Amino acid sequence: MQRRLRNTICAVLSLILVLCITGAAAETWFCPYCGFADNIGIFCSMCGKPRYGSTETTVIPTAVPVYTDPTLEQIPGQNDCVKIRLTGIDATSWISEKWLPEYAIDNDESTCWQFSAKKGGLDGRTKLTLYTGYAQALDQIWLKNGFWGWTDSGTDEYYINARLKKIRVDFLYSGETNYRDTMEFTLRDEAFTDWQKISTGHRENVVAVRISAMTSYSGSRYPNDVCLSEIMLVKNAPAYSAMPAASTPVPTIYKSKPDVTGVRLKDKLATRSGPGQKYDEPGTFLPDTWRNVTVRVLGKEYVGTTWWVLVDFDNAGKGRYRVWTGLKRVAVDLDQVKEYNPTGQGTVNATSDTYRGPGTNYAKAKVTINGWKDVVAYGHENGYVEVEFEQGNKWYRLWVPESQTSIDWGNDNSGNG
Repeated sequence: MQRRLRNTICAVLSLILVLCITGAAAETWFCPYCGFADNIGIFCSMCGKPRYGSTETTVIPTAVPVYTDPTLEQIPGQNDCVKIRLTGIDATSWISEKWLPEYAIDNDESTCWQFSAKKGGLDGRTKLTLYTGYAQALDQIWLKNGFWGWTDSGTDEYYINARLKKIRVDFLYSGETNYRDTMEFTLRDEAFTDWQKISTGHRENVVAVRISAMTSYSGSRYPNDVCLSEIMLVKNAPAYSAMPAASTPVPTIYKSKPDVTGVRLKDKLATRSGPGQKYDEPGTFLPDTWRNVTVRVLGKEYVGTTWWVLVDFDNAGKGRYRVWTGLKRVAVDLDQVKEYNPTGQGTVNATSDTYRGPGTNYAKAKVTINGWKDVVAYGHENGYVEVEFEQGNKWYRLWVPESQTSIDWGNDNSGNG
């Protein structure tokens, strides 16, 4: 009897021990270090860190890493730093459509951004701006200076073209409007070696980095054609924190400011006040300078068989305009542009001047809207309302002071502005 009782007690204790081990292990926990959420036991299955509050030391993980942050990308061969995925790139100049700034972030060394030093491109006047589109931590800038391609005859392009020598770097932080913390660096003149890695110091909440060209190394055949094959922003972080390296080049993204879509032009701007031929025509702008102009794109509408986009730009110091033009005149990815829709209706209660945008800093339109005019409203901004109306057998979309309107915004009081 005693032996049977002893065996029973041992079996029960063994069962309790098994339940304690498996039961405790079955409770999963979230790792604050790498973000893996299905850990069992003391150590994280991904990064090997001990569970919070444990006195155990780190162990080497045996599981396959989990990719946690889509804004970061692995760099082949690197375990302790990752690439920051950009949402946009822009430059103040480039030689031609063959040498656009996005070729400096396309993961292709045989292409490059190229600008002319001869046409006032140095001493800080030519700038390349990289946008993260979100607050990000930054530690380094990596560059492949010069042109790493080859001519059709097999001559390397590096020394026959000019290269960046001294650059100035400054930073735009989340919630701010001015670049600051300026730094200067002198780049090495080395062909086909490796990335040149510049330490910026650890910086939090960066949304854009601006590179200004100060001086250059001269090219033997093209002394003033300054080239940059590749550039990327780098964060010090373990490789498993990022998505796998891109297998295809990054998409072409045009963006001139962190908070709005900005694009270059394909042609001079023929415009209408609304998306279609029925609206009045403010004019054709920038006939000679359109190649050097960047505009904001604020909305899109499909009318008939044509996409129209709403652009905002400065007319060479003669006032701002917010007007519509055909898609063929701007180099924009329509997927990045929101649909533009009416958000209210009501009346303009008094005879009023009208403007080509939300404020007196925009050009004044030639038409005066009659009082008590029924209108459709598209948004309000800066104390002005955008209204659509017909007057004198013409259609208009113009801006009037909000104080002179009575608009029912329904359930949406935000509008498109």
